[in-house]
Amino acid sequence: MIRTPRLVLILAGTLLTGSAIATEPPPSALRDCSAKLGCAAKFCHIENRIAAAQANGNAPQEKGLRRALAKARQACTDETLEADRQKAIEEAQAKVAEREEELAEARDRGSEEKIKRAQRKLQEARAELSAAQAELLQ
Repeated sequence: MIRTPRLVLILAGTLLTGSAIATEPPPSALRDCSAKLGCAAKFCHIENRIAAAQANGNAPQEKGLRRALAKARQACTDETLEADRQKAIEEAQAKVAEREEELAEARDRGSEEKIKRAQRKLQEARAELSAAQAELLQ
């Protein structure tokens, strides 16, 4: 009996079942969403994800994305999207303020480890705020 290495069998099985590494959709299938704003940009990004799911043969994901696109088209308005993004900014600003207070308390206590942890958390909160502000511009 010939012994075939296990890795070869796994790779052969993967290729035969068609579940090889995911591929990107052809560039012609993707749309440039960079010039779009608000709900139009949101729809464009979902459509690109649908194209990627189709290219990968992922029917369940494609079905879910089509459902998400239909719901987005039904519910999304630029006003509600802007309000949601503004709310996210306000929440991020509150988190930054909270992290600044924690850093001040850590500095008062003088524990170097707690100061570093508080600084790291403050940096993360500021990054989240920046991301939320960038979302508002899209």
